[in-house]
Amino acid sequence: MAASRDLLLGVDGGKSKTVCLIASEDEGVVGAGRAGSSDKYDVPFEQAMDAVEQAVREAARQAGVDLPVAVGCFGLAGADWPEDFAELERGLRERGLARQVIVKNDMHIALQANTRYGVVLSAGTHTAAAIRTPDGREWHSGWYSVHGPGGVTAGELALWAVLKAHDGRGAPTVLTDLVLAATGDAHPDDLLRRLSAGEIGDADLARLAPLLFDAYYDHRDPVAAAIIAGLGEEMASWVTGLLSRFDLLDEPVPVVLSGGLFRGKGPLLIDAVTMHVHQRAPHAELRRAEREPVVGALLYACEALGCADPAGFAERVERTLPDAAIFRTA
Repeated sequence: MAASRDLLLGVDGGKSKTVCLIASEDEGVVGAGRAGSSDKYDVPFEQAMDAVEQAVREAARQAGVDLPVAVGCFGLAGADWPEDFAELERGLRERGLARQVIVKNDMHIALQANTRYGVVLSAGTHTAAAIRTPDGREWHSGWYSVHGPGGVTAGELALWAVLKAHDGRGAPTVLTDLVLAATGDAHPDDLLRRLSAGEIGDADLARLAPLLFDAYYDHRDPVAAAIIAGLGEEMASWVTGLLSRFDLLDEPVPVVLSGGLFRGKGPLLIDAVTMHVHQRAPHAELRRAEREPVVGALLYACEALGCADPAGFAERVERTLPDAAIFRTA
């Protein structure tokens, strides 16, 4: 195994989990670790740093190497404003995990993992986006992501479809039985009572999102279909808005679709996104993400180290990835 001075580490840190991979240029991944939230807007700053350190030290223990490694790239939710980057870089340097520390927003490592330039749209708990243009300009959604059609919004729409069906404003829907079974409520009034009492939070709503896909693909529920299609239309506006902002609407720009909602049953959501993107950007090239975001962090570290064979390194990393369970969101 390479000495620690030749090793790279990549971290993908968010609200739901933090994953670290340690790799050598010749061998690929040699250690992996996982911890909880490292989003400094979700948990106190030192707790976020603790989660990163825990994941890194677990990967180092598995690899049998000492820290610091040569270069570490940390793709973190919470790296939004310029002052965030400065605070995170300072905090990570103090932990002594890597001699060279690179901080990126987590959306940019997702983009780097799958394409050299283009747009990445991630539909997870919230929807977020990032772009890198062919001439190197970058932007990520940051706090704009707080208002977006992700899992929380999808779950909220499913919940209100149940309540509207009950009060007469909406059509009957299979979602009523599915949502009540999932929440343990006996009646829509019980659901509304808990909602009004503040007992249903974002995490609870996000867990309802997959029920939309169950309702449509298992029961052909038109209410669920309309919600999924509407989510796709709003997601598409994130892509076309970025392409318009950077004068790329007429270019064959790669668009990478990442995140849990795009792994839901069936093609309806992706089809809806694709249709609405192509109405404004007919040459955009939409595709599912093929690599985990943390791979993008390793690729940034590889660039910084000056790896002799970046393409070969990427292939070796892909061949040596740990079991997929480490990447799953609970």
